Amino acid sequence: GIEYNHVSPEYFSVVGVPIVRGRGFLPGETHDSPGVVVTESTARRLWPDEDALAKTLRESRGREYSVIGVARDAQVAHLGDVHTTYLYFPAGTQDNLRVYVLVRYAGDFPATAKGIRNVVQSLDADLPVDVTKLEDYLEVWRQPSRIVAALSGALGALALLLASIGVYGVVSYSVSRRVHEIGVRMALGADGGEIMNLVLRQAMRPVLVGGLVGVAGCAVVSWVLSSMLFGLSPHDPIAFISVPLFLLVVALVASYIPARRAMCVDPIVALRYE
Repeated sequence: GIEYNHVSPEYFSVVGVPIVRGRGFLPGETHDSPGVVVTESTARRLWPDEDALAKTLRESRGREYSVIGVARDAQVAHLGDVHTTYLYFPAGTQDNLRVYVLVRYAGDFPATAKGIRNVVQSLDADLPVDVTKLEDYLEVWRQPSRIVAALSGALGALALLLASIGVYGVVSYSVSRRVHEIGVRMALGADGGEIMNLVLRQAMRPVLVGGLVGVAGCAVVSWVLSSMLFGLSPHDPIAFISVPLFLLVVALVASYIPARRAMCVDPIVALRYE
């Protein structure tokens, strides 16, 4: 769908959204002016491989607007969504618009809020005004996402714990089953270093293959979910490296402990081990 907003000339500098091509609105431009500012993603969608400046947009009632500027993408419609077709029109005196005034301030918020109320009351004593911090206003919209993120993180940590327990159990069991083989190798003259290298190499191989497959699967899932992220890379190197590395360390410990224990057993006893 198409989202839009009516903004004043100072809007872009106040919210920190730069005009990357063209210009923003001038003080003399009102809602009757034919200029419109589009976002970068809107320009790419409507005019791929072309310059959006001076292009014409026609609304359903037949009125035409000329693109005078391209603004950087930002979360202006819905949190986490920057791919909506979004247009900026110059603000005017339409009666059907709800007016939001954004104020950039420095210092004490209560004093600033009181000053804003006094200014509004001096213009119209009957005009209701609600002054709140932008971060507090957005907190209502961010809260559901934070709850979902916390639950997802907890489930991910639980899954990692269960995977670690499973890897440790399987690897340690498979190594402990080779006590007889280790005894035979020691009886034939193999030293501890050779046995340890053999056990670790064979135990780590399937874990390493599984880690590579898991990383590839995560890369595909991250690519699918990339449209839901804003300002974040879907391929987080810390997550892609730390989780497989953690499981490799678990497998290393799980294979080292029983192998070390088996090497300390007398070869005669190990040969009799079943």
